[in-house]
Amino acid sequence: MKSNVTIARAETAEDIAAVKRIFEAFVAFLPIDLGFQGIDSEMAEFPKIYEFLLLAKMDDKPLGAVALKRHSDDVCEMKRLYVLPEAQGTGAGRALCDVLLTEAKNEGYSTMLLDSLRRLEAAVNLYKKLGFEETAPYNFNPEDDVVYMKRAL
Repeated sequence: MKSNVTIARAETAEDIAAVKRIFEAFVAFLPIDLGFQGIDSEMAEFPKIYEFLLLAKMDDKPLGAVALKRHSDDVCEMKRLYVLPEAQGTGAGRALCDVLLTEAKNEGYSTMLLDSLRRLEAAVNLYKKLGFEETAPYNFNPEDDVVYMKRAL
């Protein structure tokens, strides 16, 4: 089955607001409190900490999003990948990752980081399929099952 998912940078106020709603749904979905990451200030100043946002749509309806965060001139981080429950299984998550990896490389980054939770098995399996490998922790996360990953671009 061919999916008609489209991925593009969120640049209009409407698309940025859609990404924020998807990220808020992601925060609500997570089985942990992201207070340790300063999620309240992140949402209050959204999208200030991100280099750019990608929005997945199907038939012009927002259904998933991901963000790119800069760490240094050559290192970036994938943040907040999430596809709404009704759109899971459409390939939107993989498509968001593929576009993010390409865009990051085009921006001059050579390494992408991410962190996730082992209990989010579908996400961790996707990252492994995309070539991410486990790496040393690069930030604070109090969860027992946090997994840090990185990949060359």
